[in-house]
Amino acid sequence: MKFQYLGTAAAEGWPALFCRCEKCMEALKRGGKDIRTRSQAIVNDDLLIDLPPDTYLHKLQHGLDLSKVHDLLVTHWHMDHFFARELCNHGGCYSHDMLSPELHVHCAQGTLDTFLADTGWTMKICEERAIVWHILKPFESFTAGKYTVTPLPAKHMLEMKNGEPYFYLIEEGEKSILYCHDTGIFYDEVWEFLAKRKKPLSMLSVDGTYGPAAAGYGGHMGLPENIIVRDRLRELGLVDEKTVCVINHFSHNGGMAHDEFSALAGKEGFLVSYDGMELVI
Repeated sequence: MKFQYLGTAAAEGWPALFCRCEKCMEALKRGGKDIRTRSQAIVNDDLLIDLPPDTYLHKLQHGLDLSKVHDLLVTHWHMDHFFARELCNHGGCYSHDMLSPELHVHCAQGTLDTFLADTGWTMKICEERAIVWHILKPFESFTAGKYTVTPLPAKHMLEMKNGEPYFYLIEEGEKSILYCHDTGIFYDEVWEFLAKRKKPLSMLSVDGTYGPAAAGYGGHMGLPENIIVRDRLRELGLVDEKTVCVINHFSHNGGMAHDEFSALAGKEGFLVSYDGMELVI
């Protein structure tokens, strides 16, 4: 099972679009792993997680054939995770000879509502572009190609109802990934659900928006919360010595360059993601 981080930043990117803070200027100077685009990931080459404004850039940077993608998992409707109008380029006169002509989009009702409000001509576009919408319910697993996916309610942003933002448990055979971004420490019902699993994860990807600092509220995490989540999953038997643990989704407000934060997080057993990072689990 191959997993690739295409973008690893929070909403503003890093360096942030309009920012001249010390950390953004340092990132511009350093380049490489310190340049972070908005968060997106892909499993193998056919299951896409989120559709940020940087999706086209990711296609170019990483040589992706996005026509292979048959399923798209959307975590939530915030612009940095779901740039709705990009879907208008799927199929029709915009996309010829696609390997997977039909795209199944899995999301909350609020995400579909965002698409409808943002594009206006939507339902006709959906028909012409072979886009099929699947409205999710928390904890109800579904099949996406060869994957079994379970949406879990994310604790994110006060304006979003419980169950509207999701993070995902993705399984392919014996391999499994818990991709939990734009969430704080999990809701009690999520812990209860995970406690029933009793099977170690192959990979854990956790939100690191605040870098080395505690987030201070429930909508994101920093390293202190990452450790809490990882250790509790370990107590439940979901993380063991074979589980690859990665921190992802960084804001420039977290304030640490990639190498610096990698050294710190590495002491706690975490890898730190960067744009283009590939893992085989």
